[in-house]
Amino acid sequence: MAYELYIFPSEGAPGVPAQTFVEAFAKAGISCKVEPDEHGHWLVLEGHESALDRTIKDGVATGAGFRYATEDHPAVVEKVAGAFKSIGWLVSDDKGPL
Repeated sequence: MAYELYIFPSEGAPGVPAQTFVEAFAKAGISCKVEPDEHGHWLVLEGHESALDRTIKDGVATGAGFRYATEDHPAVVEKVAGAFKSIGWLVSDDKGPL
């Protein structure tokens, strides 16, 4: 089980706006909202404790990190990975690409 995912666009791909993530997660069956604060650019997954922080450059996301909270059902990891893959981003954990 992956407890942390590393997420980034394929080489040469442009960053994407937050709305692209919201739409991809909705298609994966997860409602979410964008909540930037002093600690990061969060994508809050409604009904889940797991955290997703986006790396922002020039107003678009250029990467993300997902930390799985054990209170959540393990299927959330697969849904998150699937949402990012659906927009052409690469997803890996400590063992390699997913």
